[in-house]
Amino acid sequence: MTVGQRLKELRKELKISQKELGTLLNVAQQVISYYENSGNIDASKLSIISKKYGVDIRFFFEDKPISNYRGTILITNSVDAPIIPAGWDDLLDDLSGLDYDKIQIIETVVKTLIKEYSK
Repeated sequence: MTVGQRLKELRKELKISQKELGTLLNVAQQVISYYENSGNIDASKLSIISKKYGVDIRFFFEDKPISNYRGTILITNSVDAPIIPAGWDDLLDDLSGLDYDKIQIIETVVKTLIKEYSK
């Protein structure tokens, strides 16, 4: 799928018109039609859409279901369960394929990064 097709798919999923999306991007409805048909849209516009509607910008460039890119995903049914950002499911699948020693090394690195970026 092209970026334009993904834009149209997202717009339909969100049940918004080309005119409404044009208002968000400060362009005419015809420009949104052009984006959807040509796939020629500035990355800054995609960023605005991503932030407004809580969709990971990778949605526009990958052919996975929109559910992989929207909001967050609970990893268990428990209310107190940790929340995993959308799009991390592939990362977690890769991680689960590693042996225990490698997972512990990655865990140490991630904890160090969390401490560093939490400052």
